[in-house]
Parts: sequence; C-alpha cells; structure tokens
Amino acid sequence: MSDSIAAGKAGHGGAVPEPVKSPNRRLSRVMEIAASAVLFNISWLAIVINQSNAIAVAVVAAHLLVHFWLLGRDAGEVRLVLLLSALGFGLDQLLFSAGLFTVAGGDGGAPLWLSCLWPVFATTLCHAFHPLWGRITLATVAGAVGGTGSYIAGTRLTAVAFSDPLWGPVALVILWGLLFPALLALAARMVKRDAPAL
Repeated sequence: MSDSIAAGKAGHGGAVPEPVKSPNRRLSRVMEIAASAVLFNISWLAIVINQSNAIAVAVVAAHLLVHFWLLGRDAGEVRLVLLLSALGFGLDQLLFSAGLFTVAGGDGGAPLWLSCLWPVFATTLCHAFHPLWGRITLATVAGAVGGTGSYIAGTRLTAVAFSDPLWGPVALVILWGLLFPALLALAARMVKRDAPAL
C-alpha cells in the first residue's frame, strides 16, 4: 500500500521527502554525553599523571581530533575552545600569581601542562554538560563541587598544592560556583544546537 502511494507521488512529479538527518549526529544524545565525559576523564588523567608539557600538548591534540570527529558541532565550538583555552591560561597564571597555588620546583607561574586541561574541559560544555544549559542553580552547584573537586584531586596527584589548605578550596568553591554557569551561558551563545530537554 505504502509502495503504491509513493509510486503515485513519484509518477505525478512529487518527490518523496527523505527523513531529515541532524548534522554531526553520529551518536545518540545519551551516548554523546557519555562519550564526552569519558574522553574528558581519559585526557584529564593522562595530563595530570604525566605532568609533562610535551605529553600534555600531544594529549590535547589527540583529544581535539577525536572530539571534533566524533562530537564536534560547528565553527562556533572551535571558537569556544580557542577562547576558553586563552581565558583558562590567563586565569591559571592569575591564581598562581595571587598565591592560591604553588608548584614544587616551579618559577611561580602555572605550568603549561596544567593549562592544557582547559581546551579539554572546553569540549565538554556543549556535550557532557549540555543538560545544564539554562539551569543556573544546578550549574552553580556542579561548578562549586565539581570544579573544586577536580582541583583538589589534581593537588593530590601532582606537585601542585594549595598555599592554604583551607582558604584555597573555599576560594575555588566561590570562583567555580560563579564561573561555571557563565561558561555554560557563553557556550549556549556561541554554539548552535537544540535546547536540552526538560
């Protein structure tokens, strides 16, 4: 029956429309979130464990290649990653200059390998953390807890340490509670994609 209808439309010059496929939808939404989270954690661990500038740069390059082949959205996301990489580098230097962190054997500045975590993190904003777009309260809590927790984990695995073990984490809770929702809002403005389902 359906074949005869389709043939009739074709016979009268009407083309049967093909199903619309979303660009860059190689994975389902759930798999996209999971893949983004897994890629981030693998790259984060590889960078933090090695504490090597050369290895960190190589990990970032590999991470970005896999990410943009598998999950990448559009040129807006490329610009987002570049912007956050620059902002993150500046923020790291500021935090070290302010004395929030120290690193054994360092010159007082943030090591390059540490700042290499920023482009890796930036790739999660439109994927692993996409469900938090527009949800300011959840994003604030996630930033305060997750962002600070990531730094604390890093200090236990590397030569980087808090100058003050009490006020350092407190400062990061405030910083990331404010910063993370702002970064998600920036991602939503720069990258075109559907709003997350409620």
